[in-house]
Amino acid sequence: MLGPSLRSTRSTAVAALVVGAALSTLGGPAAPPAPAAPSAARSAVAADPDDRPTVRGLPRPDGAYRFVSFPDFLNQDVGDVTRASHWRKGDPTGTNAAYEKSLDHVLDDVASQRPEAFLVAGDLVEGEWGKDETGADPFGPHRTTPQRKQALKEAARIYYGDWLRRVTDHGLRAYPAVGDHEIGDDPWKPRGDAQERAWIRFKAHHTWLWKRQLVKHTYDAVRRAPGDDLRRVGGVSSPERGQAGDTAYAVRLDRNLLLVTVDVFRPTSNGVSVSLDPDQRAWLSTVLRRAKKQQVPWVVVQGHVPVLGPVRTRFSSGLTYEGSDLWALLRRHDVDAYLCGEVHDHTVIRRQGVVQMCHGGLFYRGESSYVLGQVTETKLMLETRYLQGDPQWSGTKLWSTEGGNGPRRVVYRKPSRVVGTYVLKRDPERPGRTNRVKQSRGISGVRPGR
Repeated sequence: MLGPSLRSTRSTAVAALVVGAALSTLGGPAAPPAPAAPSAARSAVAADPDDRPTVRGLPRPDGAYRFVSFPDFLNQDVGDVTRASHWRKGDPTGTNAAYEKSLDHVLDDVASQRPEAFLVAGDLVEGEWGKDETGADPFGPHRTTPQRKQALKEAARIYYGDWLRRVTDHGLRAYPAVGDHEIGDDPWKPRGDAQERAWIRFKAHHTWLWKRQLVKHTYDAVRRAPGDDLRRVGGVSSPERGQAGDTAYAVRLDRNLLLVTVDVFRPTSNGVSVSLDPDQRAWLSTVLRRAKKQQVPWVVVQGHVPVLGPVRTRFSSGLTYEGSDLWALLRRHDVDAYLCGEVHDHTVIRRQGVVQMCHGGLFYRGESSYVLGQVTETKLMLETRYLQGDPQWSGTKLWSTEGGNGPRRVVYRKPSRVVGTYVLKRDPERPGRTNRVKQSRGISGVRPGR
């Protein structure tokens, strides 16, 4: 279980925090696009998702289980700050009618696919809480550690509360994962002036508190599971011990589908590493081994960062977990698909039978993208859909504690269009868990080096 007494345990396979080349800065209307990561620089794929061609969508098989995967939704703090404990008349509001209308538009589009589960592989929020670079302080003072903790909790109440309300108001059942923004965003090693160093030390020493807020405010669907038997639809399992005891989980979404959610952010004496703690690793191995033994038709794992590369990267620090114990477990236990975000762009890699699909995009930059999954006994069908918006950068940014991380307005009017399809097929009469690629089109069919 998570708690202030959490101590990190040294892992034999700790992955470094690898920062990619696609850092972006937020600016006014003439803000330049982020420089491309090396993999994208070699690619013939249009750098701007708006320019990627539409492809034919997938059929909708009768009886298929449907889910939507939408990592990095929202990757931004958007909420009604007027409800905060220290808000005063004249302070910023944290949202506006244009944002709420556009969020409704995007979520209406998602809901129109009639998914039974809404997967979000991290970065629901911006999450730089327990400080305020603007001086407005609607969440309270933050000079001392107790004050920072309280301000963090208050910000989480507002932002996660509004996030979940929007999702549930559209009839969606959320299954989130921990991303770097759920623990204050990287970096976690002190740098900068004295004030910045104090803030970074605070968040590095209190990752348990950040994670606790995510679970408290957004894990409703996981907590309401009817049982802990993964052989039955609705069953949920979590590690019994370790730092991911509250944040990692497996849920039997359908007789044909097991979803496993991992927490790849592990506190260490030096900050945070992208790695699995030993307890989570042992639990994950057990869950995957049993799923294979029970012949669950399809096993999907979601985590925040890529485990295979290279991947296209857009407006992202590009955290990765390559060459890891997580990848080894996915391969060893014949996992079908690993769904991840972080990089805000789309890349599909299939290696040794495991498909990694990096996907998602930034809502506030007008680049929302999600994957519609459909599952039958013999097929796993993944359809990538893209929504183009219009971020309006003139004037001030939307207020947030780090000084604003999005335009004052962003407008979405168009429906989503299909930009990629990927289909895996399995013969139920054949032994083992081997799958084969039935179809790959559009952005899902283009290798990262092209």
